[in-house]
Amino acid sequence: MSKRIFFIGALFVIISACSNAAPKLVYNGDTLEWNNEFTKRQCGTLDIKKNIIEVSGIACSRVTPGYIWMQSDETDEDTNPFIIATTEKGAERACKVKFNKIYRWDWEDMSGGVYDGKNYLFIGAFGDNDETDGDYSIIYFEEPAIDPVNKPEVTVTASRIKYIYPDSAFHNAEALMYDNREQMIYIITKVYYNVCQVFRIPFRLDYGDEEQTLEYVCDLGVRSDLGESADDRPYKGFHLVTAADISPDGKYILIKNHNNIVATYCWILYWERQDGESVADAVKRQPQPLKCYNTYEWQGEAICWLDNSVFYTTSDSDKGNPPIFKYTRPYPEAVENVQAEKSSNHLVMIDKALYVSTKEGLYTIDGRRVQ
Repeated sequence: MSKRIFFIGALFVIISACSNAAPKLVYNGDTLEWNNEFTKRQCGTLDIKKNIIEVSGIACSRVTPGYIWMQSDETDEDTNPFIIATTEKGAERACKVKFNKIYRWDWEDMSGGVYDGKNYLFIGAFGDNDETDGDYSIIYFEEPAIDPVNKPEVTVTASRIKYIYPDSAFHNAEALMYDNREQMIYIITKVYYNVCQVFRIPFRLDYGDEEQTLEYVCDLGVRSDLGESADDRPYKGFHLVTAADISPDGKYILIKNHNNIVATYCWILYWERQDGESVADAVKRQPQPLKCYNTYEWQGEAICWLDNSVFYTTSDSDKGNPPIFKYTRPYPEAVENVQAEKSSNHLVMIDKALYVSTKEGLYTIDGRRVQ
């Protein structure tokens, strides 16, 4: 083999390797460094024929540990929508929840949270792809217990928080997260080839039917990162936000996007909150993209924390049954996973700190026994 042929062959290998490498994410003018703490594996496959179609939001159950709630953005306005619960394996439906007098097309995300000692589920009924609707709301209800044998189906009465944006314009949104520390709901818009924005509203039970105005928090990244031409836009910046969640202890934040056109340009952004820092201040800082998120998810629109060391993602699927992925990092030394192993536990807030209350006693979110 001649030196010339060898050089061309070597160059081809290098170019191919570079083209398959994970792209760098430019954010607020800086190239972000990867976070390598988490590992990823497929823990299950959602049988959408038995369970639910077009999964766009998930939340780990706090009332009945070991289950994941899932909701769909494909509903019929003339039919009462529903959510389901399944295990991380995704094969069997453990519970189906129907709603009294709740209708809304395009449910886009869900989250769980604690308020006044009770566990709630929140559903973002705010999808508006054409930005022509304006009928936006957050649906909330107390999380029911999951009993696959005796109560495979339950009906709940839910309430809604109706809202508008501070600019009085229409926006499409697909990401919702709830912070147990602040008792605050955060909503993130989904924008194509442009910057996505973060809004918030305090959670209260007395809003009634009056329309509320969200508070603007910040942009995710800056517009200058988005490239000068249409060809550049999928490769820079962070757009198309589809899901978000905050760990139960409020310490960690995840925001993810998807890009079905350029599949490799999908990220999960990760923030660790500092002591006394609000979510609003945290997401204004530079995040870390998670290195382990290296498998493309078609319509990857769902993410949720189990605790502060484990989270899940899954996706919509028009070509089969989507996988459920589990992401883990080591727990602190001598700390057990209380949420997964203790029975009949729930989250409680004591002096603005979050704990897991079980039959066996009171534990910190990390699993350390308090009493």
